[in-house]
Amino acid sequence: MIFPGLTPSNPMPGFNFAVAFAESAGPAGAIAQGGVTRVSAGFQEISGLEASLEIHEYKEGGRNDYTHKFATNANFGNITFKRGVALTPDLWNWYAQVRGGSFGARRAILIAQLDYERNPALVWYVSRALPAKFVGPSWNAGQSSVAIESIEVAHEGLELLPAEEFVGGGG
Repeated sequence: MIFPGLTPSNPMPGFNFAVAFAESAGPAGAIAQGGVTRVSAGFQEISGLEASLEIHEYKEGGRNDYTHKFATNANFGNITFKRGVALTPDLWNWYAQVRGGSFGARRAILIAQLDYERNPALVWYVSRALPAKFVGPSWNAGQSSVAIESIEVAHEGLELLPAEEFVGGGG
C-alpha cells in the first residue's frame, strides 16, 4: 500500500446540510444555543464559503533563482444563503436591524455537512457575521416556481470544527 493508514471515503452529498444562526460570539455559545440540530432556517443553497491568504513576495538581493513568499492576511469571501420565502421575516429583520445602526447584531453561523444518517460530518463556524445584502423574491404570474429570497453575509472568520462536538447535541 502506498499510503498506509489512509482509508478512502465517499464524497458527501451536497444536498444534505444544516444551518444555525446564533447570537453568540463564539463556537461554544453557538453549540449551547442549539448547535446544528436546531435549524433556524431551511436553505436550499449556500455559496461563497471560501478563505484565502494574501501572499507577500520578498526578493532577496543576490538571490536570482527564486523569490521568498510569505502568507500575510487571511481574507474571507461573503457567504450567500438562499431559501424559499418564509412567513417569518427573520432574515429581513436582521438586515433591517443592522441597516438601522445596530452593529451589535452580529451572528455566529454554523454550517454542517451532514452524513448519510443526518449527523454532522463537517462543521464550519462563521464568526461575527453581518448581513451585507438582502435580495427579495422575484414574482412572475406565468411561472409556478417558489419565491426565493437570499441574504449575503460578510464575516470575520471561518473555522472547521470537530464534528464530534455536535453529534446528538442541541435541542
